[in-house]
Amino acid sequence: MLQWIGEQFDRYRPDRAVAVRAMRHMRAAERKNLFSEDIMLMRTAEGYWFESLIYEQLIRIASQTNTIKKIVRKGADVPKHKSKIMLGTNGLYSAEKGDIRVRGNGQDLAEVDLLLFDNENQATFCEIVTSPADLKDLEAEIIYKKHLFGYIFKQEHVGFILFSSVDISNTQVVRRLVADPDNLYVGTKPCEVMKSVLRPLRLTTLPTQPVKNPKLVSCESLRTQGFDYKKLHDDALTRLYFAMDHKFSSEQYFADPCVSPLVKKVICGGLYPSALKGLVSEYGLRVKSDVLDFTKLSENYSKVILAVDYPEMSPVIYLKPRKQRTYFKMIPVKTGGFKYERPTPSRVGFYLWLEVTKPTLGIERTRDILKYCESMK
Repeated sequence: MLQWIGEQFDRYRPDRAVAVRAMRHMRAAERKNLFSEDIMLMRTAEGYWFESLIYEQLIRIASQTNTIKKIVRKGADVPKHKSKIMLGTNGLYSAEKGDIRVRGNGQDLAEVDLLLFDNENQATFCEIVTSPADLKDLEAEIIYKKHLFGYIFKQEHVGFILFSSVDISNTQVVRRLVADPDNLYVGTKPCEVMKSVLRPLRLTTLPTQPVKNPKLVSCESLRTQGFDYKKLHDDALTRLYFAMDHKFSSEQYFADPCVSPLVKKVICGGLYPSALKGLVSEYGLRVKSDVLDFTKLSENYSKVILAVDYPEMSPVIYLKPRKQRTYFKMIPVKTGGFKYERPTPSRVGFYLWLEVTKPTLGIERTRDILKYCESMK
């Protein structure tokens, strides 16, 4: 299937009909921004349009072959619905805007641009990029998603296609990816060239109702292997403490069969006051320009949680402001301590997980975790 798709998309340039159909997945403002003089707005709109364009072209060429058996619905082809976020939910689902995602205990573990199946029901996922800047974390994401989809679809090998409207074929990331026969790189014409089949007319009233096509299927109809992400998380956390106590290396820890490659982060627990005092005095916390001491931390934040990102084994601190429904994500600084990176909004599943996390860590255990992570560098 990968070889056949590669041949169909070789130096792809759409006709007007497919280019216009791709716009049905975009909001009216996004369609207008395709031709905006504001370069940032235009590039963002181009990204949405190009992703939808690849989806529409795949639907078109799927009718010409038995090689593509199923394509998962996305965008406007997903009936409008509200997806309630709850702890304990696991598996594949369609988000409100038609994105294809996988949840673990209510947390979004991964999102893919496209998901399709060959005539042997083997899954292949796709990522679609319009800028070389999109490559920063791509390789690690692909490795993780291969583990994830391999698990839920019970596949030893998972296919991957990278579609790009910019020539990134000679980058180290792409060269490493295409060295794997399960992966395919597809370079199309640049967006500027492909957009030339459109004119900035008033295309704001396109039909957006889901289309009927025998090869389009919903996320919910796919047969997947169930999993309990909370249990996988708790097992990985238990083994982390064991590895710390026995001074295991990173390689030894991740080689442990009880540590699932699906676990992206472990939440070690909330910090008791003794741990908070040690954290600010021995390491330091800075939210933008505000350096926190114990008094400021106690007065302005109701909860402090320590977690560890995988596979980097990098510690992360989450602060809960007393008057906001959010958590501040704090990341390590090379010179020592932690600095503010970004908020974790209440609308995401991971927020719920942080909300139910109770204090469990004193100063000694907190020091042990931070020192162990430091030794992994």
